[in-house]
Amino acid sequence: MNKKTEQALEEIAQKTLLMDTLKTRDTPGDFTDVAVWQVRRALEQAYQLGLKQGKEQ
Repeated sequence: MNKKTEQALEEIAQKTLLMDTLKTRDTPGDFTDVAVWQVRRALEQAYQLGLKQGKEQ
């Protein structure tokens, strides 16, 4: 995965899933409760990102 994609996914996680980071910290902070509608929205955003990046190639 390239750096641009990693940054975009990090942004989705922060804005949609309200997570600080997607990096593993080996702490209880690695686990969080997320509503199903947040997961759905994050997946939709990631899917759209993939479509966009696929068209750019």
